[in-house]
Amino acid sequence: MIKTLTLIDAICAIALFITVFMGLHAKMEKRVSDWFVLTRLALIVAAITALATTLMFFHLHPLLFVGRIIWLLIALFAIEAAFRQKRETFGNPWLFFATYLILIINVVINIW
Repeated sequence: MIKTLTLIDAICAIALFITVFMGLHAKMEKRVSDWFVLTRLALIVAAITALATTLMFFHLHPLLFVGRIIWLLIALFAIEAAFRQKRETFGNPWLFFATYLILIINVVINIW
C-alpha cells in the first residue's frame, strides 16, 4: 500500500511541476486558467495521498509526515501567488523562480 501511495505522490509531484511550468509560460490568459485548473487537480490528489500516508503511518515518523503536509501547503501558497501574478500582470520572475525551486524540492521529497 505504501509503494502505491509513494508512486502516486511522485507522479503528482512531477505533474504539479509540469502543469505549473506550462501555466506560467502560457501566453494567453485562457491557457493560464486551463493549466491552473490542472495544477489544482494535481494538488488535490497530492494532498489526499499525503493525508492518507500521514494517517496510516503517523506513529512511525510523526514529524516527517507533518513536515510533508506543511511543505505541500507552502507549495500551494507559492503556486497561488505565482498564478495570481501571472493573471494580473505579466508575472514576477523572482516569484516564478522561487515557485520552481519549491516544486523541485517537492519532487525530490516525494521521490525520496
